[in-house]
Amino acid sequence: AQALEKEKRFRQLLVHPLITEIRGRGLMIAPMTLSSDITNRVILKCQEKGLILFWLLFEGKAIRITPPLTVSEEEIAAGCAMIIEALNEVQEELGL
Repeated sequence: AQALEKEKRFRQLLVHPLITEIRGRGLMIAPMTLSSDITNRVILKCQEKGLILFWLLFEGKAIRITPPLTVSEEEIAAGCAMIIEALNEVQEELGL
């Protein structure tokens, strides 16, 4: 039940023009971006900020987020803020 509540929080916080939808359920979710280039740039920028995200082998537009079940509200908010910051940087770099 907590995983579903935490999923709702991710979905509330991960709202950005470069995110077209969020797939998945619970704490295995994947925001979908407009292109694999955007996804790649966001994942690398987040790694530079100390947030580890993953690629999906079969879907280049997906940013895979799989935090531990014990992730706190504060950690969710901080991680989502880093993702939004990275998305803003990519949006500015690409002039979108």
